[in-house]
Amino acid sequence: MKSHYITIKLMYVITSLDYGGTQKQLFYLLKSITQLKLNNFKILPVVVSLKKFGRMKHKFLSAGIPVYSLGMPQKIYPATVLCIPLYFLIFACYIFWFRPQIIHSFLFQANFLSRMIKFFFPFYNCKIFSSERVTEQQKKWHLILSRYTNFLVDKIIVNSNELKMFVINTQQVDPKKIIVIKNMIFPQEMNILKSKSEIRQELGIDENVFLILSVGRLHKQKGYDLLLEVVHRLVKQKVVEKKILFVVVGDGEEYTNLLNTVSLYKLNQYVRFIGYRENVYDYINSCDLFLLTSYWEGSPNVVLEALWFNKPVIVTEVAGVKEILNSKKGCYIVALSQDRNQTVAHLVEKIKDIYIKKEQLKNLQFDISEHLPEKIIPVILSEYLSCLGVKNLNFIY
Repeated sequence: MKSHYITIKLMYVITSLDYGGTQKQLFYLLKSITQLKLNNFKILPVVVSLKKFGRMKHKFLSAGIPVYSLGMPQKIYPATVLCIPLYFLIFACYIFWFRPQIIHSFLFQANFLSRMIKFFFPFYNCKIFSSERVTEQQKKWHLILSRYTNFLVDKIIVNSNELKMFVINTQQVDPKKIIVIKNMIFPQEMNILKSKSEIRQELGIDENVFLILSVGRLHKQKGYDLLLEVVHRLVKQKVVEKKILFVVVGDGEEYTNLLNTVSLYKLNQYVRFIGYRENVYDYINSCDLFLLTSYWEGSPNVVLEALWFNKPVIVTEVAGVKEILNSKKGCYIVALSQDRNQTVAHLVEKIKDIYIKKEQLKNLQFDISEHLPEKIIPVILSEYLSCLGVKNLNFIY
């Protein structure tokens, strides 16, 4: 007698497949799912990107994951709004063609569009999972729309307890609807392609220069204006003296403004904005200190990646960092709630402290095994299966 075999179709909807922390988390999730040993069921995933394909498209395709796009432009213009019904129709066609049991969305635009499926097609029986990624501080209207459409969602996934409380307080969500699932690191993807000496040669610095790295898109959220104030303060205190170099990996809309600030403060020899890099791990592996100056986050992936390479870390007090760092040696959290001058002064103080202790901190060892796929994937799949009312399905990671 043949055992009952179940096929579960999962549609992952994301605003863009350009390079970013959320996109990496989605890729890690799907790559992990494809590696599962499934005994009595099969998972069929597809990815739908609202916007035209970004830089991570090839990674999904190379992993054998089908990827589709609604064709929305990368930037939303007033004329784009007129085309929203067309994009929604294309999205609905994908859904009724694939017929997923679960739609799991990431980032605001994808979250909102996925909820509209349940609003306009209430007869279509599928579960909606919505991933909230940051404690949004800039676009308050995102929070308002999310609040009034949360009734359409079956589960909301967040990546830290602080983000959970933020969602409860700003969107008035039933706490039972929210699941905290930590960010994942995926060691198989964190390969070193260039040695430390090769990276330093590329940057034009020798082994004696203290390399401070920041990674992320050039957006106001990431607080690079704060970073430049820190560098300026260090220069004024004559701490730098060409012994320290700040390197920022990433591109984005703030690039010109940041370069203007660098010129204004005369920091050209102390700061480098080197743009997007395909393999950011070469740079994390080569740095002496990782610095994150964001104004808001949900739980920053890149801090986990820095810990994986056993680097000292200084971060601003954004959501999720306390849960990640948890009083680890060589790691500091600086409050944003204080006067800005105090925040800058404390960041400078912590950088100087790690610079002085750099030899002592070279052999740091951090345990972040709770963020490995074998810990995270069973939790996510269990939530999927529970929401579908499916029992007795066995899987091994």
